[in-house]
Amino acid sequence: MVNKMVNKTLTSPVILVFALTACTTGSDPSSSQTSWMSSNKCPSGVMLKINGKSTPITAPNPFGGIKNPGMEIIGGRFNLGLITKEVGMFELLDFAVSELQSGTFTGDKFRLTLVNSPYKDGVCSNARYKHESKLIIDEYNADTGQLKGCFYGKLDCDGKLVEINAAVSGLIP
Repeated sequence: MVNKMVNKTLTSPVILVFALTACTTGSDPSSSQTSWMSSNKCPSGVMLKINGKSTPITAPNPFGGIKNPGMEIIGGRFNLGLITKEVGMFELLDFAVSELQSGTFTGDKFRLTLVNSPYKDGVCSNARYKHESKLIIDEYNADTGQLKGCFYGKLDCDGKLVEINAAVSGLIP
């Protein structure tokens, strides 16, 4: 009788521990989505998700003779364009040149858009997701214009959620 009681007492906490472990270590789709933005490490290429599903993407450099990514400074603002074959051109716009230095910057410091996309006739925007967008500058040399880093963002394309995480490296002319 005592053995049966001990076995019942030990079995219940063991089952509870297994159940809790399964719940906390299980695959959560939202955690994989946020892992892109919670990490301050840049990818080696370009990663894309459409409605939470990874999608193959290519961003050739150069793209039809155009430097990809293209970077420029106009009117004291840093702008970047990344052309992809599959979903259009991502633009990071209006980042203040005075902020151009190593660091991590959130989407309230720039605009992120997607143009010429098959997901929307107009421009897809990160307006709803500014707090989740990032520009990470690992290295910037103001003398040479050399920049290395990445950007991350979520864009609303008429109900489709497009996520981009792209490495950026090159010379700002």
